[in-house]
Amino acid sequence: MEPKLAVLARGTRDFGPSQMRRRHYVFGVITEAFRRYGYGPLETPAMEQLTTLVGKYGDEGDKLIFHILNSGNFANAIEEGLWADRRTNAKALVPMIAEKALRYDLTVPLARYVAMNHPKIAWPFKRYQIQPVWRADRPQKGRFREFVQCDADIVGNEVSTFHRAELLRIYQEVLESLGFRSFAVKVNDRRLLALLAAWGGISGLWPALGAQLDKLDKQGWDKVGPEIVQLGMSPDAVGHLQSLVPAAGDDGFVMSWDQYRHAVSQWMQKPCCADDVILMEQTKEAMLETEQMVQAYERMGTTPSKLTFDPCLVRGIDYYTGLVVEVVSPALGLGSLGGGGYYSGLTTMFGFPDWRGMGISFGAERILEGMEHLGLFRDDVGRGLDILCYATSPDMEAVAQLWTARWRAMGLAVDWFAGTGKFKKAQQYAQQMESMAMVILGEREWVQGEVTVHWIHGDRQMKVNPERIDAAFLQSMGSNA
Repeated sequence: MEPKLAVLARGTRDFGPSQMRRRHYVFGVITEAFRRYGYGPLETPAMEQLTTLVGKYGDEGDKLIFHILNSGNFANAIEEGLWADRRTNAKALVPMIAEKALRYDLTVPLARYVAMNHPKIAWPFKRYQIQPVWRADRPQKGRFREFVQCDADIVGNEVSTFHRAELLRIYQEVLESLGFRSFAVKVNDRRLLALLAAWGGISGLWPALGAQLDKLDKQGWDKVGPEIVQLGMSPDAVGHLQSLVPAAGDDGFVMSWDQYRHAVSQWMQKPCCADDVILMEQTKEAMLETEQMVQAYERMGTTPSKLTFDPCLVRGIDYYTGLVVEVVSPALGLGSLGGGGYYSGLTTMFGFPDWRGMGISFGAERILEGMEHLGLFRDDVGRGLDILCYATSPDMEAVAQLWTARWRAMGLAVDWFAGTGKFKKAQQYAQQMESMAMVILGEREWVQGEVTVHWIHGDRQMKVNPERIDAAFLQSMGSNA
């Protein structure tokens, strides 16, 4: 049989040992933050019932769901006429040939899990989940068809402003722990879209307005502005809106809380808004909750706040009904580093209309790419081995193996290189394994009770008693190598 070309499916990637060590480091920092804030781990299956997923992400999102074909001869049960005219009847055919799909995100599977297990879980339910998701998107820089999401959600009868604040604070703490400095946690409340639409003279068209505003970060005002005018908002109103919402700086900062509150108060003063009692109550409620959340956020942190506000932030996913958040770092050019929001009604389809929730998600792939770009990984993060043991002669191999076992028992990552008289090969292997050091056991040195420590970076050597070699020794001497 002729050998086949080894290729990856488009939009997917392999991760070698060095990459995986860096990925595990990032996932570990995120996991530890989730744990400290009281979120417990959860895993759900890669596939869900198609009916569970469809209708939660908007028309565009639904188009990106990966369907799984039914097993067996599923086509036999389809009427011949329906199959022959499959282009016209595509929507009707889909549930007949694909009852399941790969999960699009982790939030909808969470809603399904909560509905199935609500009698035995603690309320409010706080969970984190780090698993891959799949989207039939067009692959491009920073965008893949398979990628890992790192989510934390809280679900209950209500989500307090304190718990909303803690989710935003997790963003700041994690990114600062990873070394990021130029970023912003950008916030808005989708309930303000109705106010913004009324202010602009297109009352009732807030969903269409939101769909246009959601394109701003990719298309800019030059393209989005005319589209909003076509909805019925006057060019002057669009221009005024653009002047009220400055472009984000290199750090992603848009507006302070005071600037945001001032802009909203201007919209509320317009007669068409002020005369709408329901609209005013909705807006006041949104602003009060946001103010309480900001106060809680400020109380939690000791470092300067990264919170910023953008009244044009929408987030495209349909199930968000209140606060929305996006983490941005424009200077990186990778898109958002995370996003999320408040939702209600997500569990209605399962018979629980009164539950509310809020969640955040880290864009782990973009964070990893950004860290590589900025050189934020410490040398020890990618390390494969602390020590590679090498014996210069067959008589020293047993000694090398003995010390390999002893250092492993101390908690060090250690391996033994099989074969003597191959120092160059051993050194090359140590470099490929991203080792900190080689320990060379030679007969002459061993008689003196010593071994040679060869530091891989810096190409420096020193003779020491093997009893001295432990984690503290490697850390202190390795940093000077």
